[in-house]
Amino acid sequence: MSAWMSEQEFRQGGAEAIGVTINVAFLQEIKEDFEFRQLLNRVQEKMNSAELPKPREASEMLHELRDELETYFTLEECYGYFQQAAVSNPAVSIKAADLQSDHERLFLQFNAIVEMSEQIVYRECSDEITVANLSADLAAFCTKLTAHEQNEMELMMRMCNEDIGVGD
Repeated sequence: MSAWMSEQEFRQGGAEAIGVTINVAFLQEIKEDFEFRQLLNRVQEKMNSAELPKPREASEMLHELRDELETYFTLEECYGYFQQAAVSNPAVSIKAADLQSDHERLFLQFNAIVEMSEQIVYRECSDEITVANLSADLAAFCTKLTAHEQNEMELMMRMCNEDIGVGD
């Protein structure tokens, strides 16, 4: 299957209007040099340990992680994605726009986990909702985030291959 679209697909698919692409160098730098990944790993380890953290500790960790996630996505949005007036590859443009819109969905999903942690701390929910539920929700979020990150990496590789070509 070709990565290029027909003229009809281009017009009907919205790629022409979207015009979103990525800046591979900046996006890669954000992914490599940012502390978010280390914090995420620490929180995952703590939330997956045999002895789960107390509700307040879990909530504090999740709040810190939410702040870092917001910064991480903001950096990607500001420096990794950009509008391009002339779209040279509409399929890339559509994929970049989809990945960019994933940031909001992922952030809202994580924010719901943080809100649940607050409800547990302040006893605003049933006793059936526990830190174990937070751990399971965090694991589900991390699975989606990992898939998103993998898709961004694949798009970055695709753009590098198209820009510089691949050896035979």
